[in-house]
Amino acid sequence: MAKTTVADLIQTPMFADYFRQAMIEQSTLIKSGIAAIDERIAKRARAAGVTGKTVTLPFFNSLDGASDDEVLTEDTALTPEKIDADADVAPICRRGKAFSATDLSADLSGQDPMAAIAAQLADYWNKMRQKRLVKVLEGVFAANATTYNASTAPYGNNSDLVLDLSSASMGKTDIMLGAQLLGDRKLELTAIAMHSAVETYLSGLDTNTGLYRASQGPATLPSYNGRGIIVDDTMPYNPSTGVATLYLFGRGAVALNDVPEKVPFETDREKLKGNDILISRIADICHLRGYAWNPGSTSIADGGPTNTQLATAALWKRVYPQKAIRCVKLVVKCA
Repeated sequence: MAKTTVADLIQTPMFADYFRQAMIEQSTLIKSGIAAIDERIAKRARAAGVTGKTVTLPFFNSLDGASDDEVLTEDTALTPEKIDADADVAPICRRGKAFSATDLSADLSGQDPMAAIAAQLADYWNKMRQKRLVKVLEGVFAANATTYNASTAPYGNNSDLVLDLSSASMGKTDIMLGAQLLGDRKLELTAIAMHSAVETYLSGLDTNTGLYRASQGPATLPSYNGRGIIVDDTMPYNPSTGVATLYLFGRGAVALNDVPEKVPFETDREKLKGNDILISRIADICHLRGYAWNPGSTSIADGGPTNTQLATAALWKRVYPQKAIRCVKLVVKCA
């Protein structure tokens, strides 16, 4: 009896091209606009490749720190000032996952489990990537909550990007108050990531809720306060207390780049056991711009940081001023 084997399904580079396209099409991060490919990283990857554990992204600082302009006076020279440079640093995460299926599982079910695995692989990795982004946000905003120290956080912290309103039930203006953390740049925050329970609660606060009829379909809320809603149940939410964390993002707040893997896909077979094996490896950068990865003496594995390390405040250093970081954290209570 002829059988389709995992090797028939996974043929690099054809499957690799399909996989990359599926990752893009199914990525909530990319479709929402909050994540964008950093062309500097992409150019480097196309040229000589990206090696090591991190990628350094140098940038010029803003002229906001320059002194006020000078009144022109005849035969008096202006006083030149300089522009400083700094660097953002993004960690590279290299991860792998293997799946296996027995010949008997296919024979007895009449279905091909390896085909089902291959079809869901892009969705699986997108979920893992979004889970890593949540851990990055945990670490970055835990760092933001630390006391200002000029040597480790030249632009300050002291929770200037965090607003906790969880002492009272969430109101209609909470999201607007969260956006106000960026002052006159609040309009740059164009999307809100939240747990589905928060989206349901927020739907009840919407001024148009009274116009909703069940016959019109599900009562979903595509946007609020002019900002698109990203619903993801990996977002922090405590069903016992109703306390939840929301993140407001600006477009391109997250740098999201694939890093080429030498062998992204492999197949294997345990002949004596009758098992097919699919091995998948990815390497990428999923980085909130403005907080540099700064592990110092902390030991980081060759494949990059763990999710626990990504969520550790001490491993991040802020390198952008407050209004240049296109993300704020809002804590609310849905009760």
